[in-house]
Amino acid sequence: MSYTIFEDGHISSPMGYRSTGVSCGLKGSGKSRDLALIYSQHPCTAAAMFSNSATTAAPIFFDQAVLSRNRDNIRAVLINAGQANTGTGQSGLNDAIEMAKIVADELEIPRDGVLLMSTGVIGVPLPMERIRIGIRRAISELDSGGGKRAAIAILTTDARPKERVYRVQLGEGQRITLAGMAKGTRMIHPRLATLLCMVTTDLAINERLLQQSLQQSVAQSFAQLSIDGDTSPNDAVMILANGAADGPPIVDVNSLEYGVWQEALNALTADLAQQVLRDAASAGKVIQIVVRGARDMVSARHVAETVARSASLQRICAQGTPDWGTLLAAVGASGVDLRPDLLELRIDNLLLMHEGIPTAFNQQIALQLFSGPEINFTVDLHLGSDTATMWTCTRYGD
Repeated sequence: MSYTIFEDGHISSPMGYRSTGVSCGLKGSGKSRDLALIYSQHPCTAAAMFSNSATTAAPIFFDQAVLSRNRDNIRAVLINAGQANTGTGQSGLNDAIEMAKIVADELEIPRDGVLLMSTGVIGVPLPMERIRIGIRRAISELDSGGGKRAAIAILTTDARPKERVYRVQLGEGQRITLAGMAKGTRMIHPRLATLLCMVTTDLAINERLLQQSLQQSVAQSFAQLSIDGDTSPNDAVMILANGAADGPPIVDVNSLEYGVWQEALNALTADLAQQVLRDAASAGKVIQIVVRGARDMVSARHVAETVARSASLQRICAQGTPDWGTLLAAVGASGVDLRPDLLELRIDNLLLMHEGIPTAFNQQIALQLFSGPEINFTVDLHLGSDTATMWTCTRYGD
């Protein structure tokens, strides 16, 4: 492993970044931090993944337009919490454009150098007078130690901030920093990206490889979460790489440096995804579903998603009732072509069904496993070699 945790790190720990989080009255109380700003002193290569909801938020439309013409000179990301700027029509898009314009003009950077994220209540217009004041305050308070404030400012229903920072040794004498923060406990179901996540690094890497590495990491982390089966119209995962650390840029997917980078990014997004999951679970239970032996990855993924979205299965897990028939029902409801006579089901290492026939298992052990804080189900289709994993939880402690 070529990376170590930077315990006191935050989103502006990589070289050349400044950030903060301020309060401008977007969450109602007027006291909570609700506007975060991340700024790079150097031009950044950017990569992003967005919700594919048909009711996409105005900031996502804006970001997609910016990134279609500029992926190598991004300088700032503004994130507001409290109002999602979704379902707000043309006026919401106009507000997004104005927010980016104020940031660009105040920081004296190109207007195409600003990206946006929003989270909060859907269908509520943004209080632009407050936001205008808040943006200018945030710019005046930018500093290299402001990452903790930014991580707090993006929260809505979350109980706690979600952050992780790594020091990464890429090669001989070349070290970079990789930082991430995320928010989300509701409306989380994988559709390209999930919830809001911001990643910064001082690595130099070309835009094609950065986008490729982000997609791989999301597929192995956030895309394995299904908290409540609902996809937010604001889902976004972004990464900025400003190249401020010493060393040549990564341009070869087969290089040792790219492999080390990918390993670290995978670990970072997986860590943040688990923080989201456990915050959503709160006093409830964490549930893992592993589907093995599928004919292809699509089938494995579809079965795992169907099981993760089963309200009946979540209910019996919340109650601690060893009614494993709900697991079988969810597998069958997936619509995937399977052989019932080959099915194998387990909770942890306890075999519940073998070759489509229930087994004589210890009921007391089953009760203990269903009553535990973390429940691990394995579904083996015995049809091939592909595997998929999904994570969910009993909803909000219910």
